[in-house]
Amino acid sequence: CDILMPRLDGYQTCAIIKRNARFANVPVVMLSSKDGVFDKARGRMVGAQDYLTKPFTKDQLLQAVGQIGATVAGVA
Repeated sequence: CDILMPRLDGYQTCAIIKRNARFANVPVVMLSSKDGVFDKARGRMVGAQDYLTKPFTKDQLLQAVGQIGATVAGVA
């Protein structure tokens, strides 16, 4: 979920996803060029499982998704 999007920003989008009972358990990774502590904390507050700062590598994205997958599967 990108932070900077038209109409709804990524924080709003994540909050909407998490408020919907059907999608509340769907993991969300925030993607942004904003790397401030406040930005990352706000992502966690709306329910994001991880926050990647652009530019990020394919390996960083795969690692974030892998960690979330392991947590969901009960491995981590």
